[in-house]
Amino acid sequence: MSFDWQGTSFDHWAELPQATKDQVIAAGDEDWKKIFNGVLTFNKSWRPLRPVMIHQDTYAELGRVMDRLLQLLLETAQRRATTAGELRKLLGTPDGLIEYLVDDEVLGEHLIQSGRPDILISGGVPKFVEFNIGSEAGCVWDTERVSTRNLAMFADHDLLTLDGAEGPVRVEAPPSPVDGRYRAIIDSLGLQPGDRLTTVLRTEGEYPGSDNIAAIVRSLDPFIERGAAMGIDGDVAPLIWLDADENGELVNQGRRVDAVFRLFVCTDMPKIPGREALKTAVESGKTKLFTSSASWLLANKIVLAWLWEDIELLSPEDQELVRQHVPWSRLVTASMLDDAIARQASLVLKPADEYGGAGVLVGHETDPGAWREGLEEAVRRTGFLLQDYVRPDRLSMDFVNIETGEHLAAEVPYSVGPYTFGRKAFGCFLRVGCHEQGEVLNLKRAIHVTGPLLVST
Repeated sequence: MSFDWQGTSFDHWAELPQATKDQVIAAGDEDWKKIFNGVLTFNKSWRPLRPVMIHQDTYAELGRVMDRLLQLLLETAQRRATTAGELRKLLGTPDGLIEYLVDDEVLGEHLIQSGRPDILISGGVPKFVEFNIGSEAGCVWDTERVSTRNLAMFADHDLLTLDGAEGPVRVEAPPSPVDGRYRAIIDSLGLQPGDRLTTVLRTEGEYPGSDNIAAIVRSLDPFIERGAAMGIDGDVAPLIWLDADENGELVNQGRRVDAVFRLFVCTDMPKIPGREALKTAVESGKTKLFTSSASWLLANKIVLAWLWEDIELLSPEDQELVRQHVPWSRLVTASMLDDAIARQASLVLKPADEYGGAGVLVGHETDPGAWREGLEEAVRRTGFLLQDYVRPDRLSMDFVNIETGEHLAAEVPYSVGPYTFGRKAFGCFLRVGCHEQGEVLNLKRAIHVTGPLLVST
């Protein structure tokens, strides 16, 4: 029996009586500063006063759909290519654009051990508009902290069991994405207790606080402690700290590096010695990398278009899954131009290999002249995708102004992104939109980075 996505609200908040909602909002009004302390955001004005609340059954089904689509994307690529190099050429990805890519690496399930989809809920149904595949899937630590801090708030205010409209509602945090990712790293790299794992990140970005390297490294101390509890001898190294010793071994400030957890996007790499030291260590086999940068190829949105091209090759069950959960996606060609102009309001234009919302044009939000220009550029440059527009359901969210304490209730867009580590669902990157921005949900549009709580009835 198929899951009835439209049978209940995705955010269980809508099912709670007003008296229960008032209790939660009152607790949030007391604790929001603790909940969002240190959490990455560009929003300088507002914070949510409550978590999104997802039913356990809904979360479990979302994980099942996520894993099946992940497998279908891998199989779609494997129908066309055997190795990373073959796939890279088919995607039109220039040689050298993706760092640490080994062209003769065979495509396999080791490439889909880490990721996070971008999911919009539309008419109650999850729509997978993108799939980030690789270890650099971000905000794991922040979203877990928001979820666990919200759970602590519920516990402190005696709200772990809520009064629901049809009986008690029990509240808990989703499975830990931090622990889930460590387990996937251990299993994928075959690490043994005491093995040394270095978390490598880049620090030349634009995110708040990225210029304070020492603070970033210190902020990951709890993450390293969690790894130690699982038998991992871990440390953190910005890429600029890596080097090779006199024996050619990869080191972090003199400390040997056996395995690397790649917490960075592997394109447009800075030309620094740490980049070359890591490249040499990976190519020689002296240092293992989680995950292989070939994962980035599977995240290319062209693979979504191929999935739609191949839909008749799939089983009836998988065809239904794709049609229900993946918006129609096609590579832009000159022959599509007139139709895409006529159907502007029902389409989205996306670069196939960008991330973070870069270069995305939402048809109904875009001036017709800019839409035409975007399409013409897509035809000239190639590597752009047209996708059916998914109108995101709105979330009824209460916010507090961080300066004045003013409350605001607003209907905002949101996106859902459970993490997949070792082919299992953990945590959830839940982006709550800003009422002052449009529908593209990325950090630079002042979205709120949150994590949900799960409920059972």
